[in-house]
Amino acid sequence: MSINRKDFSLTELADKFDFIKELHLYKFYQEIDKLYEDEVNSKECKTNLFSGIDDPYVITFLIKVSGILKRLLNKEIYVNDIKKLEGKECIYLKYWIYDKLIKLGFDRYDVNMSFHFLKKNKKGCISFTSSEKPCNFYKLSLKDIYNMKNLYDYSELLFKGDMNVYDKISEDSKYLDYFKNGLNLYKSSKTRCPTDRKNEYCYEFNEYEKIHTKHKTKLPSFSCREKLLSSLYKKETNLNGELSQDGKSYNTIDPDLHKLLAKDNLIDKKHLYKFYGLLENHNGKYNTTNCNTLKDYPIKENAICELMGRVEDIFKIWDNTYATYEKLTSSETCNYLSYWLHDKLSRIDANPCDIEIFYILWHKYTMDKSKNKNKCYNEKYYGFNKEELENKKKLFDFLIYYKIIKDKIKEPKNENKNDYCQYIKVMFELYKKMEQKNISHSYSEELKLFRNNFSSNRELYYLEENCPDMCLGFVFNKKFNTLCPFEEKNTIELEKINLNQCENLESSKVPGQIDKNNDEDYSFSTLPTATVYNELNGNIKTNTFYNICSQLIPYDKNHCGIYNLCTKLVRNLKKLSTLEKKERTDRCEYITHWLYHEIWKNTNIISENIYENVALREFFNVGYEVLRKLDITDCFFNTMNINFYEEKEKKYLHDYFKSHEKINDENICKDEECKKYCKYILFINDLYRKYINKCCYCFKSEGCMEIYPSYFKCNDIYNPHKLFEKLQCSKLEEFRGKIRNVDTPVPEDHYVKMLTEISVKEPHLLNWGNKKHSIIPEVVYKKITSGPFNTFALGSFGFLGVFLILFILYKFTPLGSYFNNRDARNKKSYFENFEQEFLEDDVEFNHGNMQNRRMRIAYSQV
Repeated sequence: MSINRKDFSLTELADKFDFIKELHLYKFYQEIDKLYEDEVNSKECKTNLFSGIDDPYVITFLIKVSGILKRLLNKEIYVNDIKKLEGKECIYLKYWIYDKLIKLGFDRYDVNMSFHFLKKNKKGCISFTSSEKPCNFYKLSLKDIYNMKNLYDYSELLFKGDMNVYDKISEDSKYLDYFKNGLNLYKSSKTRCPTDRKNEYCYEFNEYEKIHTKHKTKLPSFSCREKLLSSLYKKETNLNGELSQDGKSYNTIDPDLHKLLAKDNLIDKKHLYKFYGLLENHNGKYNTTNCNTLKDYPIKENAICELMGRVEDIFKIWDNTYATYEKLTSSETCNYLSYWLHDKLSRIDANPCDIEIFYILWHKYTMDKSKNKNKCYNEKYYGFNKEELENKKKLFDFLIYYKIIKDKIKEPKNENKNDYCQYIKVMFELYKKMEQKNISHSYSEELKLFRNNFSSNRELYYLEENCPDMCLGFVFNKKFNTLCPFEEKNTIELEKINLNQCENLESSKVPGQIDKNNDEDYSFSTLPTATVYNELNGNIKTNTFYNICSQLIPYDKNHCGIYNLCTKLVRNLKKLSTLEKKERTDRCEYITHWLYHEIWKNTNIISENIYENVALREFFNVGYEVLRKLDITDCFFNTMNINFYEEKEKKYLHDYFKSHEKINDENICKDEECKKYCKYILFINDLYRKYINKCCYCFKSEGCMEIYPSYFKCNDIYNPHKLFEKLQCSKLEEFRGKIRNVDTPVPEDHYVKMLTEISVKEPHLLNWGNKKHSIIPEVVYKKITSGPFNTFALGSFGFLGVFLILFILYKFTPLGSYFNNRDARNKKSYFENFEQEFLEDDVEFNHGNMQNRRMRIAYSQV
């Protein structure tokens, strides 16, 4: 929120709203502010405490705050009526510090240094231990200070304020938004800071929340105040006005539903309307004495008490008159009463606190005074505001009458069918809106009832068929916050003018269309493909506007029809997203061929150089954005290097294969129509011959593989020549001898084909040419010798091979005998030398002086 924070200091807020001056927070703030202004620089704070702080203004601020902390802890100074603060002294003191830091204009660095000092020296500059428990300071950032100050302003200033202050606040959107933001910060902090969250901001918030919750329990209507503040907006009238009308309503069901049902006289088909009327016309005697104990509650006393007295009088005859009305169950009649009361409370302009007190009175009466056998009260009350009551009742009334509406839209000649469908769409949109706003569970019951009615795919499919182009199938799609992600209300007038200009634009000529007369010559209304294409190309309803296509409106003037084609594409892709399996695949193929065909035949969209056509490029961008939003990942169309001649031929082939079964029917070929079919088959036969080798790989043992199944089938039963003969086209003079049979591609051996493909993809694996210098190709050798494992394995096996060869030579050849004799000679020479050395040593030993030598005796332990 981009605001001037100094405009929301407590002093400024008090000047704006007089009620703040009566609060204990404001009085405490004024006392501390006076102490701060009177405080002189204390000499008790050692200068080394401020090491690292360069700004003299920050040092001065900290010295003064430290002096205040010291004197408060030592009880040298007192704040008036401190006992009335109810343990909030630290909260108020820290609030004053936050406000002071903002007013002094400290930056992030100054704030960081200040809280680092306060956290370390929370007792001020005193060195001895005080008997008072000091306040805890946490190292908050500048943003944290803004948020905590805003949060405190909401919870402390509006906590016990009279309900009239809400009227005052709602007069200025600047301050209303500020306090509402404080409420949002409070809620988000409760989510962000569970008790185990370890950060400075959450330490501060959790410490505050303990004290706040303690006092919150003393005020039962505080939750309704939160809901009231959330629902406020800038307005001229106040909240505490008198009854907006006499409290009576003649159309007790939803007015839009009442108007719709009246057209076919369907209102009395359900007991709901009669039961509402019975309650509305109840003429009992009642008083308002039960509200005498509510003087302390902030409510519209007269209106709420009058309604409560009316309910009490109804309950006096509940068991005998209402509980089992027209054989309804007691739970049904209790629900009807509850939704009737929703209507009454919304009509008296009750605020959330009025509504909350009414439900408290209703529950209290039912539990304490009512002697009815069939107890009736709202067990699941979550705190409602006026808008929630209205929405709950609208959706409930619709669900009660849905089966009747469903039966009416089945009738093909019902003039009001479109009105029923539009009403259903409005209710589905309401469901999405309620689902998004069900954070406090206010709509839980109605949402559950709705899902019970429409959760089955069969029910949604039925509605999609009978109420098309309304996005009803997206109602449970969690990715969309609205019912129809591409639709808005009718176009603005400027957009309508642009589209009207486009309608009168003459087409430009585009060179080289493929047999432009083919469309006319080969259009068969009886074939299944014609039905699908008519559906895909059907006109969009005039009151439907897809906002995602609005970016194409500027191009529509010079490329007539591009906007209209975009809306059709969106409509068709929406339908595709609801289909599954084979039906989805088939529809995707149709959409792709239909799209290229429509682009090609519209000479205003396509230009001579399609690669420089900005409008067409933007059109495809929109198409892929729709695919992304609908999460369609299995149906794409090519947008690069498009050959529209080829796409046209593919469409003809696709349509032929889809219509083959129908054309093969013996009863389809009659008189002149038969000639048209024969001519069509001749045309297809030429395309069949052109594409069969490209689209089919045939093998000797495994049939043919279809490379492009989206527009070509390789089974020989689809061969146009067979269909030509089946229709006996050869008997007609003009077609005799005109057709040439097209054979399937020459079958190939599967393994030979596989090796051929490998040779193309990785030719280095095969030994081509006359490379006789090496048995192993160089590339293969490099692959084999690459890697540490391969190198180690080759080295090991090489070493073992050399060792084996040497062993064989040693064991089975004369070389072995040579080495054996050599060893014997070497051994003999060695012993001879050893013996000679031993004798020499012995002689030397005997000639020595034995008396001068130490005797060494070798022994072994027994």
